[in-house]
Amino acid sequence: MTTETTRHCWYLSKSPVLADLPAAELQSLAQAAELCERRRNTTLYLAGDFAGDVYFLHGGRVSSLYITSTHRTVSLGLYGPTEVFGESCLWSSAPRDDTAVTATSVLLSRIPRALLRAVLDAHGRIEQRLSELAVVRRDATIRRLAAALTSSVRARLAGQLLELAEHGRDTPDGRELAFSLTHHELAALIGTTRESVSLELGRLERSRLLIRRGRRILLRDLRRLLAQARDDLPPRRRVIGGTVTAGVVLGLMP
Repeated sequence: MTTETTRHCWYLSKSPVLADLPAAELQSLAQAAELCERRRNTTLYLAGDFAGDVYFLHGGRVSSLYITSTHRTVSLGLYGPTEVFGESCLWSSAPRDDTAVTATSVLLSRIPRALLRAVLDAHGRIEQRLSELAVVRRDATIRRLAAALTSSVRARLAGQLLELAEHGRDTPDGRELAFSLTHHELAALIGTTRESVSLELGRLERSRLLIRRGRRILLRDLRRLLAQARDDLPPRRRVIGGTVTAGVVLGLMP
C-alpha cells in the first residue's frame, strides 16, 4: 500500500459513516477514490450535472446552494469535516438539484457512486447511517423553512450564529466562529438579503452581543444571543455531524 493510499485510508476512517468498514474494503475505497484539495470558491458540481460521485469532506467547508429562477442564491447546507454530501445519487439517478461550492479551502474524497453503492449493498449498517443522515437533514430543512416563514431576521441570524459558534473557539473577547462568512453567505443561510444581514449585525454589535473584526465574528454574550434566537424560533434539534442546513426560500420578506 502506497503512502498516499495509507494517508487516504486514514482520512476515510475518520468518517462516522465508514467507521465499521473493514480495513481491506477501506483500502479498496482509498485506492479507487480521489483525494483532492480545492481552493475557496471552487465549484465542485452544478445543478443539472450527472450525479456520479459522493463526497467525503476531511477539512474545510462546502456550501450546497440552490439558485432560483430570479438568480437568488439560497443555502441548502453548509458541510464541515467528516461530513458526506452529494449522497442522493446512491438512491436516485436524477441530475443534481443543487450546486456545491467550496466556502473555504478544502480536502475531500470523491468516491464513484457505483463503488460506494457496492459497499452499501454489502454493509447495511453503513446504508442505514446515510439514510438516517438524510432524514435528519430533511427535518432540519423543514424547521428552517418554518422559521424563515415565521421568524424575524434577527432571530434567524442569532440562531445561525450560535450554530456556527458550536465549532468555534473561545477567546478573551468571546466565542470566535470557526471560519469567516461574507454577509451574502450568511443571508443565503437564513433566507434573507445581504442588506438585512448587514443591518442586523450592526444592531447586534451595538447591543454588545458580538464583535466584528473584518470578516471575523466573535460572540460576546451567548446567553443573550440565545434569548434573541428563541424570541420566535421553533425548537431545534442538534444536527448530526454539525451540518448547518437551511430551507428553500419562497419569496420571503427581509
